[in-house]
Amino acid sequence: MGDVEMENDPDPIKASYDVYIKPRISADKQIYVLQFPNRDSKQHYSAQNQSQPFKMRIKPNTGMVEMDVPMDALRNYDREKGIKWGEAMKKSHMSKNGGSHGMPGGFGIGGAQPSGRGRGRGQNADEEDIQARILQDYENALRREQVLVKQTLGGQCISNEETTPQYMIGTFRKNPDQLHLTPVDNIVQMRPQFHHIDAHSEQERFGRARDPAMAARVQEARAIHMTVKTNVDGEEETTDTMAERISAAQAEHWKTQQYIDEDDGEAWEAFHKHLFVGANTGLETNEELLAHMPPLKSALDDIEYLDTISAPRDAAKLSRSKKVRKNRDKNGKGKENAAEGAESDTSSTLSDPPSDSESDEDDDAAS
Repeated sequence: MGDVEMENDPDPIKASYDVYIKPRISADKQIYVLQFPNRDSKQHYSAQNQSQPFKMRIKPNTGMVEMDVPMDALRNYDREKGIKWGEAMKKSHMSKNGGSHGMPGGFGIGGAQPSGRGRGRGQNADEEDIQARILQDYENALRREQVLVKQTLGGQCISNEETTPQYMIGTFRKNPDQLHLTPVDNIVQMRPQFHHIDAHSEQERFGRARDPAMAARVQEARAIHMTVKTNVDGEEETTDTMAERISAAQAEHWKTQQYIDEDDGEAWEAFHKHLFVGANTGLETNEELLAHMPPLKSALDDIEYLDTISAPRDAAKLSRSKKVRKNRDKNGKGKENAAEGAESDTSSTLSDPPSDSESDEDDDAAS
């Protein structure tokens, strides 16, 4: 009979797993989920696709993340612009001692002025000559990174608040069938950053500032004072200015991270070491894990759980549910009292108020 019911079930169970939850990957490590909304999911950044990232850097306090990925500077590529932007990036890094652009670099506000000679009258012609020489020896220029050969992807971590959903990474282990869940610390959406354009504009701006004929037109960069006020669910108002955010992002230094390709042996070793419960102790079977790992217990009963995930109810219904819980705790009639409470809530909420004739009949019957 059971087999017949399973065959007719429109949504049958295909597989079942024992679920294990890790508190955190480790005390000194974090899990970042990097999303690439502008990239085809089948063309992920890896050595197999000739696009393994060069470098990765993080500003943990302000939540900034950047990654440099290679570009094909030989096919479908504007070489003249690549040389122009590559030279601008090189000069910008030298003048700023590494530095950065965009929001992580504070949009260049309050930064040091580039040192060296400014733009002279014949400098445009000199730049054209340099560009022509680089074009003649283009392949060697690629190796010397005189051409823009990498693209920067960047983003900011999604703020982690009490109302933010907690995402987890799931890993499966066969024989026995197990599902291991590890909490995610940060989620970042990585999008293309136009630092090369910022660097070129920066070089042009400082060049004009040193030119006596253009100095009068140049204005110093100033911070934009934007005030953001938030008042959520009766909380106190907090004021934050864009200048404070820019200053914090600019003051924090990058922390360089080593990027390991997904097919590398070290990556697989970290996968098996950190994403399975009991991996460090050699526990694998369900019997071993159940003997050493505490079971998950809920701190909420059924009514409290429904109240937590549901919209706020009116005060009368909340007080009735509290009475139901008190009666259940005192008399030991949890299910009966909960059912009676639910019926009274439903009847009081859904039933229409009695008409005048019905109330008169009730009074006659009572008398």
